[in-house]
This record gives sequence, structure tokens and C-alpha cells, in this order.
Amino acid sequence: MNHTINPVKRHRERCREVRADMGDYLDGDLESSAGAAVRRHVRWCPSCRRMLRNLTRTVSGLRALDAPPVGADQTEAG
Repeated sequence: MNHTINPVKRHRERCREVRADMGDYLDGDLESSAGAAVRRHVRWCPSCRRMLRNLTRTVSGLRALDAPPVGADQTEAG
């Protein structure tokens, strides 16, 4: 990681890193220290918190799908 003195640049870099880890975080595929780092960051970063909340809702919705929708050819055969 490129440590820079500019706090705005540093924040943007950290946001990019956290956002890259969000999918693995939701899947439980991060080591505990990396997961804790994501939680810490989203606690104080409203932009990343919003992104994680939206991603969580999207993933939950996709997981809730029971089966693919019935196609038009199957509805006509019934």
C-alpha cells in the first residue's frame, strides 16, 4: 500500500481496498483481521457503509430466490 501524507488520498485508497473486500466479507471468506478492518472502516465511512448495506440487500435478495422464473413456453404448456 502506498502510504501518502494527504489524508483525502489515503481515505480514497482505503475505501477502494475495503470495497474490493466487500464481496468476500459478505461471503465470510476474509480472515478475521481483514473482516474486522472492513467493519471498522464502514463504521465511520458513510459512503462505504451505504455501499455495504446496498450490497447486503442485493445479495440477500438473490439468495432468497427459490427458482428461476417460469419461461413463457412452460406457462403455455400448463
